[in-house]
Amino acid sequence: MRFTSFRNMSWLIVAILLASLSIFFTSSYFMKQGFDSHFEQDMATMRKVVANDLANLHDRLLQEVIMLSHSVELEKAFQTGDGLLLSKMVHDAKERFRASFATVTDAKGNVLARGHSNKRGDNISQSTVMQQALIGNPMVDVVRFQNNGLSVGAAAPVIINGKIVGALLFGEAFRSHTYVDRIKQATNLEMTVFDHDMRISTTLMRQGMRAVGTRLDNSEVFSSVLEGGNAFEADADILGRAYKTVYWPMRDSRGKILGMWFIGTEVEGLQKIIMAIAVSCLAATLIIAAALSALGIAIFRSLINPLEKRAYVDMLTGITNRAGFEKALDFVFRSRPKSGALFLIDLDNFKMLNDTLGHPVGDECLKRTAYLLKEVFRETDIVARLGGDEFIVFAPTLNEIDVIEEKAQEFLDDVVYKYILEKGQELVITASIGIALYPRDGRSYTPLYNHADSALYAAKRSGRNKYALFEE
Repeated sequence: MRFTSFRNMSWLIVAILLASLSIFFTSSYFMKQGFDSHFEQDMATMRKVVANDLANLHDRLLQEVIMLSHSVELEKAFQTGDGLLLSKMVHDAKERFRASFATVTDAKGNVLARGHSNKRGDNISQSTVMQQALIGNPMVDVVRFQNNGLSVGAAAPVIINGKIVGALLFGEAFRSHTYVDRIKQATNLEMTVFDHDMRISTTLMRQGMRAVGTRLDNSEVFSSVLEGGNAFEADADILGRAYKTVYWPMRDSRGKILGMWFIGTEVEGLQKIIMAIAVSCLAATLIIAAALSALGIAIFRSLINPLEKRAYVDMLTGITNRAGFEKALDFVFRSRPKSGALFLIDLDNFKMLNDTLGHPVGDECLKRTAYLLKEVFRETDIVARLGGDEFIVFAPTLNEIDVIEEKAQEFLDDVVYKYILEKGQELVITASIGIALYPRDGRSYTPLYNHADSALYAAKRSGRNKYALFEE
C-alpha cells in the first residue's frame, strides 16, 4: 500500500494511536473486571481459610486443655494443695502451647493459679466456657474477657475420683496479634479483628505502630455486619491507601455477634501498572499495544493470587511439606555445600495413640513435634514433615559427629509425651532417628534418604527412642 501525501500518513498514525487507545481501554476494562472477579473468588476462599484456621485453633486449644486436665502432675498438685506446683504447671503449659493466658480454678471458679503476668486476671467464672467446665463439660468458644478482651477460650474440668475439683482454662487473645499475623503470613492479605466496632488487632501499620484502638466510622458496614449479620464488600481508603475489602460478622457458638473480621488487599500498585501500560500503548503499534495489555493481565493475575505460596507448607503443622523440602534441598545442593547431615525422624507408638485417643490428639502430638524440631534445630536448617508421623531435617555445614549426635539426643530428650488411657494405663510417645551424612553417604536426596531410612530402622530394631548413624 502506497501513501502519496502527508495527510495519508497522518491518518495512518492517528488510526494506530486510536487503535492503541481502544485496545488499552478495552484491556483495562477487562483487567478491572478480571481483578474484581478474582477478588470476589479470593475473598470467598479467604473466608474459608479464616474459618478453617479458627476451627483448627478451637480444636488445638480444646485438645490441649483436655490433655493437661487429665495429667498426673495436675492431679498430684490438686491432691497436695501445692500452689507453687500449680502456678508452674499453668505457666509452663501456656508457654508450651503458645497460649495468651492460662488459669486453673477450684470447683467454685475461684482462681488458684495463673500462667500470665496480669495478676488481676478476669472474672472467668462468669464466662460460658468456664460455667460449662465447672459442671463437667469441656468447651471452646469465642469469649470476651474483661482484661484479655475478645479471645478464643477453651476450658475443661479437673476430675479426681469422679468429683469435679476445679477447672483449667487456655486462651488465645486476639489483641496479641498472633492470629492476624498467622493469616497474613499464609495469604499475604491485610487482616483486622474488631471487638464489636473497635479495632483490637490488625496487620495494618501506621507510623510503625499497629492501627488499633480506633472505632469503625462506616455506618453502612456497622448496620450491615454488626446489626444485620451479613458480609459487606467495599472499596475503602485506609491510612491513605486504596483497598478492596470485605467485612463479615464474628459469632460465638450461640450465634451472638461479638465483633467482625476484616480482610483487604491494596490496589494502588495495580493502578500504577495500568498507567504504565497506557503510556506504552500510546507509543506502540497495534500489535505491541495488544501484547502489553496481555502482559498487564498476566501481571494483574499474579498480584491478586496470594495463595500460591501455600503449596509448600504442611497445613497441619505449619512447617515445610515434602514438596517444599525437596525444592529447598535442591537449591542447597546446587550451591555445593561442603558438609551436612540428614535426620529422618519417626515417632514411636504413634499409631497406638491415634487408635486409642483419636486423631485430634494425634494431630496435636504432630504439631508439638514440629514445634520442638524448630526449637532444637537452627534457623538455617530445613525442617519438614514428609507425611504421617515422619519428619525430616537437613542441617547444612554440620560435619562433626559429636555435634550431630548432640542435636539428635537433644531432640530425643524433649520429644517424650505421656498420655493416660481409659483404664489408667500410660502410653509414652518417643522418637527414633536415622542419620546420613553429606557427602559421605550421598550427594543427592535419594541416596541420603535411603541411607537415613536404613539407619532409622536400625534405631527401631535396637529398642526405639534412639538415634543411629548410617553404617555400610
